[in-house]
Amino acid sequence: MKLKKITAIAAALSVATTAGLCAIGCGKDSATPTNTYEYDIPQDYCRTYYEVFVRSFADGNGDGIGDIRGLIDNLDYLNDGDDKTTSDLGINGIWMMPINSSPSYHKYDVTDYYGIDDEYGTIDDFKDLVKACDERGIWLQMDLVLNHTSDQHPWFREAIEEAKSGIKPEVGDAMKRYEIVRQESKPSGSWYNVPGTTDYWYLANFNTTTMPDVNLKNQSVREEIKKIVDYWLELGVRSFRLDAVPWACATSTVYNADNAEFWTWFNDYCNEKGAEVFGKDGDGIGRYCYNVGEVWAADSVVRQFFATGMSNFNYGMGGGPNVGFCDATAGWVGYKASGVVSTLEQMQADALGRDEHALLSNFLSNHDNNRSAGYLDYNATKIKATAGLYLLAPGNPYIYYGEELGAAGSGKDENKRLAFNWGDSRNVNDPPYSDYTGEQKLGSQKKQTKDSKSVLTYYRKAIQLIKRFPEIGSGKMTGYA
Repeated sequence: MKLKKITAIAAALSVATTAGLCAIGCGKDSATPTNTYEYDIPQDYCRTYYEVFVRSFADGNGDGIGDIRGLIDNLDYLNDGDDKTTSDLGINGIWMMPINSSPSYHKYDVTDYYGIDDEYGTIDDFKDLVKACDERGIWLQMDLVLNHTSDQHPWFREAIEEAKSGIKPEVGDAMKRYEIVRQESKPSGSWYNVPGTTDYWYLANFNTTTMPDVNLKNQSVREEIKKIVDYWLELGVRSFRLDAVPWACATSTVYNADNAEFWTWFNDYCNEKGAEVFGKDGDGIGRYCYNVGEVWAADSVVRQFFATGMSNFNYGMGGGPNVGFCDATAGWVGYKASGVVSTLEQMQADALGRDEHALLSNFLSNHDNNRSAGYLDYNATKIKATAGLYLLAPGNPYIYYGEELGAAGSGKDENKRLAFNWGDSRNVNDPPYSDYTGEQKLGSQKKQTKDSKSVLTYYRKAIQLIKRFPEIGSGKMTGYA
């Protein structure tokens, strides 16, 4: 069943509904009432997603490091599989930050695209996760890093050996998989000397020697990408979050012909394979892989990438203080709903003009940003109001794990990815090199679960409303004066 697009009154969703939710979240009713509403949720790709850093979520084997087994053990917190209960958060999509084999704690430098990192578990653990998610109607979105690999990836080790042998970069099969040149006058970008050579250079636009850029125009690379997509979709992954999208085929222009061609090719292939794995005659779904790109750029650039067939994170509305959704509650002075409404309306209209199936992907913060509760002053009222704005906006909301608790964390990356605050023996260790000393002021999951006034209760109520009226996410926004 495909949802019919409707015209939603944006101001009512963004402001009046927020006020109503505040009354629900702050009232005297039970924090965990029984829901008697019968849900009828179409199987489309309009969902509420939860971004989880597996390492910092829950530990399933007692070593202090979060893992896939720990995530499985705690899925009931996210979705217990029963729409009549409201004690769970109610999400129906999970974006997993990278789980592939990697030498780093963050795992954005992959050494094996077909493997699960040893810290996180095994492929059998992953299969169990897929099964448990399927039982709860949760779709898994996997973080896929294609722009670069680890410098320890077998491909790059082979490329180094070819360079050492003195053959030309355009001749060596391994070197052709990367952006490698043999001249002192290099194109723009961040270039590093290939180890063991004096005149071979490789591109690493993330300004680190450990993440060499892949040549995404190379046909053998694309054939391997197709195999990677096949492997994970056949295991049950429903879509991909795509890292570093603007850097693919990068030149001085972020969105260029090569970049657009690659991502269009990738999304077309994912949908072709998705239709084969998940498609059913007459189900009416316009797209089988709701892929989402990380395009950390101005709105004008983000909008261009919708033409490739992927969704893209709405960075203009989230990611920092005093912008977008957070602008509404930062100072409480001079704020007008019309600003948020008009921006969303224009963004949605532009995206739909480039792709008739486009959905916005909205967020307040993620693993690269300071925690939103911090720049909302750990003020529960501000946090709830801001959450209401973005959760009830058109498109798919992405909740960064712990955001629903008002989690703290800022500064370097490790401090933005601190352990989830369960408030009991499920707590895991913080990432290595984290040194955040701030307090988790709004309390643990255990504490907030029993509090009808808590931020967690508010998030649960908001997500119930989205599930009850899916037109909120899939509808077409129109602003009214």
